[in-house]
Amino acid sequence: MNTGSRRVVPSDRQGFDRRWYASQLEAVYVPRDDAEAVTQLDQAVSRYGSDVKIVSGRHCYENFVYNATTRAVLDLSSMNRAGWDDRRNAFFVEAGCENWSAYRALLNGFDRTLPAGSCYSVGAGGHITGGGYGLLSRLRGLVVDHLSAVDIVTWNASSNAAELHQVSATSTSDDERDLFWALRGAGCGNFGVILRYYFDDLPKAPEHASIYTLSWDWASIDAQSFADLLATYAEFVSEMPETDFSLLKLTHESSGQLGMVVQAVSPDGATFLDHRAEVERRYAQARTRFGATVGHTPLRRPLGGHPAWTTAPVGNESVQHVTYLEALQTLNGSGPNQFGKYKSAYMNKGFPPDQVAAIHHWLRTTPHGVPESDMRQSLLQVDSYGGAVNRVGPTATAIPQRDAVMKLQYQTYWLNASRPGEGDRPPYDVQADAHLRWINEFYQDVYAEYGGTPDPARDPSGTVAGAYYNYPDSALGTHAEGTADQALWLYFLDNFRNNPRNLVEVKRRWDPANVFRHAQSIPVE
Repeated sequence: MNTGSRRVVPSDRQGFDRRWYASQLEAVYVPRDDAEAVTQLDQAVSRYGSDVKIVSGRHCYENFVYNATTRAVLDLSSMNRAGWDDRRNAFFVEAGCENWSAYRALLNGFDRTLPAGSCYSVGAGGHITGGGYGLLSRLRGLVVDHLSAVDIVTWNASSNAAELHQVSATSTSDDERDLFWALRGAGCGNFGVILRYYFDDLPKAPEHASIYTLSWDWASIDAQSFADLLATYAEFVSEMPETDFSLLKLTHESSGQLGMVVQAVSPDGATFLDHRAEVERRYAQARTRFGATVGHTPLRRPLGGHPAWTTAPVGNESVQHVTYLEALQTLNGSGPNQFGKYKSAYMNKGFPPDQVAAIHHWLRTTPHGVPESDMRQSLLQVDSYGGAVNRVGPTATAIPQRDAVMKLQYQTYWLNASRPGEGDRPPYDVQADAHLRWINEFYQDVYAEYGGTPDPARDPSGTVAGAYYNYPDSALGTHAEGTADQALWLYFLDNFRNNPRNLVEVKRRWDPANVFRHAQSIPVE
């Protein structure tokens, strides 16, 4: 049994986002099974206390793990299997399993799939417990909507010892049922070390898929046609069949083009010929519909951004008809390791005029301190939402945003020659500050009517519905600044503190010593 830590190597100190670096990291624990996870968490917490952090795929958008206070990491990358558990009579995915590995194991072994994300190297540990949202979610809901049980190692503050629990909706104790509820949307580094997810059943994988792209030149777009494009997209999303998923990539003007990617999968029982004919028909309708707003142009370069970061134009000027596995391969991209900043918002309806004007302005603005070419990867990505996601109640899981029709992800990226951990030091700090200033001011301007964030409590129109915990944004508030409640409200709304079953109460029961904490963790008070 591997009971101790191993030596730290350079790659242990840095997350996928090159902004984040654990300069004081002293120990890395890599459990291979449940017993080692319990023993190693015992050792790590006994020695390092709350300076122990948990990683699976290292994709956190903020420095919740990779920062100057982290002294030990529990790395779950060796617990990376997915498949069928005969003892539990359920499918399972271990926390260290990355999206692509889970897809391949479930699809090739069992003809099943998850409605999970399209960044292949994202780890299940944080992805699923934060919601698990992806290109099949309109058809099959969030991954947490299919979850039946979770194996988790918690810390018993009374005995000062780690404990393994399996929790589910059918657990015998109220406390365990409440913890299972919280882990379906809010488990990200808050309650313990998740080892494994179980699913009594999973959706059958689609047999066929099709991908197409529509793209437009920025040179052909003025303020009115941009507003028309956003209005057309909101209508398009609300009328799409649930088999379809779209990503509108509103790229910065310096990229030259903006575009939309659509994946359409075959419904159960459809033949390839029937599926192909139906998607071709919908593609022609989409070209006509959007073409009445802005003239189409061939896509000249890949459309970046997360999710569905691609390295080549796909479905360009025609429909690409493929198997479901090929669609997964085509749209599963994590992009290069670079510096990035992200923000998010849910929308229950289309864009009001003030938001449209702000978005148009900022996508045509280059911040002082960087050349225009440095903004080519910056964008606002508008993902389709709704469908099966909306058929679950706001209190059934920790995720309350069950009326949303679109999910927005603000993104900006940059790269330079800085060494690991030095990207925010001179002279590179000028570039970083410019990108951060641009995206934060962009966001504040779009939601100025609600105080600078998509706060539904300040929106009588019911347009916005908060933000997504798996796209964390420290600018919304942190514990260090005394403003974490502002961020956590946006992520969880009344599920945070106000409802009879709420996250603060679950945290107080399961982690009263606040061992598992980070800048936006659930508080105990």
